[in-house]
This record gives sequence, C-alpha cells and structure tokens, in this order.
Amino acid sequence: MLRIADDTGWDRGFPVKYLLVQEGEDGGEQLWGRCAGIEGLFVDPVPPPREVLTLRGYRPGGLLGDVLADPESSPRSLGDVCVEVWDGEAPVQWWTLVDAVVVAHRPHPADPERYDVVLGAGVRSEESFFELPAAPRFELFAGTTAAASGAGRCSAVDGLFRDRADPAPVPMELIGCEPTEPLLAALRRPRRSERDWARLLVLDRHGAVMASCCVGLAITGARPSVLGGALVDITLTDGGDDRPSPAVRPIWVR
Repeated sequence: MLRIADDTGWDRGFPVKYLLVQEGEDGGEQLWGRCAGIEGLFVDPVPPPREVLTLRGYRPGGLLGDVLADPESSPRSLGDVCVEVWDGEAPVQWWTLVDAVVVAHRPHPADPERYDVVLGAGVRSEESFFELPAAPRFELFAGTTAAASGAGRCSAVDGLFRDRADPAPVPMELIGCEPTEPLLAALRRPRRSERDWARLLVLDRHGAVMASCCVGLAITGARPSVLGGALVDITLTDGGDDRPSPAVRPIWVR
C-alpha cells in the first residue's frame, strides 16, 4: 500500500512537490514517480470551435424569449445553453451550446407564433445514453447547472447531430522526475492501454496531499532533467481534463 509520508522526502536541495501514482490490479495504489515541478498543470479548457445551428419551430420562453421580443437585440450573447433531448416523459440526451449568440431569427413558416432562430455557438456533447428518439422534443435551459431556468422548446436543432473531432490533448511536463520501475518500464517500451491513466498528487509545503488530477501516461518524450542529477523531464501527451484554471494559481501558492 502506498504511504505518502514515505515518498515525500529525498536528498536534494529542493522538495518533492508531486507524486505520480496508479491504481494496481489489486486495487492498491503504486508509486510511479516523484517530481519537483510541473509545467502545464494550470490550464483553461480549450473551447470548442464555433458553429452555426438553427432552432426550428422554437416556442419562446425565458431569456431567449426576451431576446426575440426585441428585434434590435441581435446579435446577443446568451451564455451557455443546455439542450435536453426528450423521449416521451424523460430526457435522454444532453448538449451544451457554449457561449451561444443569437445571429438572426424569423417567424416559423408553419406557425407564426414560433420562430426559426439561428445561433452561433460551440457545441459540446454531454453523456448521451440512447439513440435519437423517433419523435424527439427539445427543451432549452439558460445555463448548465441544476438552477438553470427554462428557455423554451423547439421541434428540431439543425446542425446539432453530426460527427465532431475530439479536441487535441494539452500536454504536461514532469520536471525533475525520479521514476520508479513501472514508469521506467513505460519509458523503455512506450505503449497505450485502457489502464494508461494515473493520478497526479499535489503536495503542500508539509508533504500532505492537497489536490489530485487524472493524467494520461502516454509519453511523448523524455530527457535528462534541467535540474540535473539522475532526474528526468518527461512530456505526457495528455495532461487530462480536470486541471485547475490559471486563475486559481495564487490560491494554490498560498
């Protein structure tokens, strides 16, 4: 079993600030390496590319209804808009229109009380568990939290259902890393598997774990460390999606 206190000290002129650990097949955690520094720990998520979508047969409600009531208001930012795809009495798919903006709108041809609304937005697919229903209903919400308010509904969203490339991973640099045998083996024989993920434990000035994040173990390169000795600097291809924002860096420092 991993004992944090046993792995936070080494005989060097700078402290251990990070531990790289992976869960073993027996459920226990195994140390992969100790590191003096990390470059790329604080990263804002890469926003999805902008797209143009059309809400067909939109029945106004909430924030978006307020926008349509003022013909001079376009373009206007709506913030993030959640789109729920309903099958009967329950939602089965969730999408987020990131930083949605109303570009244009006009009355729906079949019903003058409804609209066709053109939006510009980034599109992010949340977890979806079912195929598109035969007769879907689209419910819109202003915001993506449990407190999000209703923003109307529509009969279709043109441009929503299409293939999108996954965003390119953002790498991370392990600086001054002392690898253990599992990481040395990965350096000798790079490979990928469903188990090639680990936790990066962030230590405070007393050697206690104050945070952790999930990182990929695919290695782009390794070289003798800029900190010298037998340490190495390792580039991870994917530093993971749950890294803290640069805005919180001063708090972590304190």
